[in-house]
Amino acid sequence: MRGEFLVALAVAGVFAFDAPLLAQGSLKLPQAAEATPRSLKLPQLAQAPSSPSTPATVTPSKSEYDAAFQQTMEHPADLDVLFKFATIASQTGDLEGAISALERMLLINPNLPRVRLELGVLYYRLGSYEVARTYLDGALKSPELTPEVRQRAEQFMAQIAKDEQRSRFSGEVFLGWRYQSNANLGPATSNVVLFGQAANLNQASLGQPDWGVVGSVQLRHVYDFGRQDKSALETLFTAYANRQFQVSQANVSLLDLTSGPRFQILSGTFEDVTLKPFATVGAIWVNDTPYYASYGAGLEGSVLLSDRLRNTTTFVWRRQDYPDTWYLPTNSQFTGAQYTGTTIFQFQLSPVVTLYGNGSWQQYETASTPWQNYTLWGVGGGMVFRFTDPLFKTALPWTVNLSANEQWWRYDQPDPTIDPNTFRFQNDTILNVVFSVPFDERTTFSLSGGRFVRGATVPNYAFENNSFMFGVSWRF
Repeated sequence: MRGEFLVALAVAGVFAFDAPLLAQGSLKLPQAAEATPRSLKLPQLAQAPSSPSTPATVTPSKSEYDAAFQQTMEHPADLDVLFKFATIASQTGDLEGAISALERMLLINPNLPRVRLELGVLYYRLGSYEVARTYLDGALKSPELTPEVRQRAEQFMAQIAKDEQRSRFSGEVFLGWRYQSNANLGPATSNVVLFGQAANLNQASLGQPDWGVVGSVQLRHVYDFGRQDKSALETLFTAYANRQFQVSQANVSLLDLTSGPRFQILSGTFEDVTLKPFATVGAIWVNDTPYYASYGAGLEGSVLLSDRLRNTTTFVWRRQDYPDTWYLPTNSQFTGAQYTGTTIFQFQLSPVVTLYGNGSWQQYETASTPWQNYTLWGVGGGMVFRFTDPLFKTALPWTVNLSANEQWWRYDQPDPTIDPNTFRFQNDTILNVVFSVPFDERTTFSLSGGRFVRGATVPNYAFENNSFMFGVSWRF
């Protein structure tokens, strides 16, 4: 069995919870009561600076928006009415309308530090850091400041200072435990084919269940060039490793580094279109022995098609060098070039639901073994659902991520060492569900389950694997 199947499954199991999400937010102010006219209570609406997640609120309809706006016309000095409209306007994406309503509240009563906080949040989301800082500073200087508002305002002030730095680091660490019903991705039965004849595998080569420990680190660096086109050098380093308790041949380690400049194009014609050419290098070990080293280059394009729909498309070329080792003495036959194209559409259906769909194409060409050349096509999609924290009563929503993917493999020639008369075709069905619970703005517990089923015209490569994983991630 080729080690990249183990690699793909191992890595997919860890990063499954990194499903695409559109960065967006809505008003959510801290819960603490504040002295306001007419006992005005401002609900928890302020957005956390370090998280793109949104509170689980239902998107108001256009009729609700219009009704709330009409009320502001009829009662222009009513703080309750103004805040209701600001909340609805923010939830529907009308940030300018929300800002206008909140600024009118300050004209009526300037001593509302929570409103100043929310204005700072909204201007931060619009990228107007200087104006955001002014409102946040005003909130911090207010005599009516509560501890909760102070904490939020200081968080945003720190985030603005961080975002304005030309060189910025961030990252995420994950540690988890995983069970797999077929950790080595072996076939379900010993009946296989060898040189076109029926053969039997020994029991050690069949699928084996096992527990293992999984860990990963992702480090991101952005260097802002300070130009009007928002160009920046983006670098991403990923390290991954799993250690099985019994099936050591399923141990996988991975290092990958990608770096390149991102810059905006078509400015003035489209709101947000960026290109990122990049270089990439990487290495993978299987069973603690070198599996392959790679280098390559690619191009990523990202475009905001509407206020709720984004597309990201990537093309990558990689050279993969497979060394022969004591564990894989014929590994060099897989040395070659890989060409990959992927496209992902992300649609924000509501503040509660994000939908996404993806398509992929991959072609692999070996240097000397054409029966290992293949073309792969894939389609998939999923949904991320957010809901209000029912246990800790935080402002951070819990999420459920459901995804399904189908892949079709076609090999160019029959493998003479397996079956010289049968072309190899494969079909993969990959299902995943991830449940995420944030403890705070940096720490998240995740629980995931998955099923991987491969059908193949050559029985040697068919298998099923069910997996279960739980762990904790920490962002910085």
